[in-house]
Amino acid sequence: MRPLWLCRTCGQPWPCGRAKLDLLAEYEGSRVGLCLYLATLLCGAIDDLHRLNPSATGSTAGLFDRFLGWPRAPHPPVPDDHNDQVQAGEAGS
Repeated sequence: MRPLWLCRTCGQPWPCGRAKLDLLAEYEGSRVGLCLYLATLLCGAIDDLHRLNPSATGSTAGLFDRFLGWPRAPHPPVPDDHNDQVQAGEAGS
């Protein structure tokens, strides 16, 4: 809910847990697209919140974490053959 940037359903700061799950589902396979979308919204949130209360906006680091700190790319899975190579290498040591 703009300009306060609170969830319309639960009243928590947006994106709340449910919104994050919905965004991950909507942008499945396009983590870059999700980050670009959230970066655009972050700019709007900074402007809106600053207009509402300039003295309380302060550092934007908290807003950055709120909007862009959570959708990090997961660590890529380690291929099964890599585990075999590691075990074989350890056995030869």
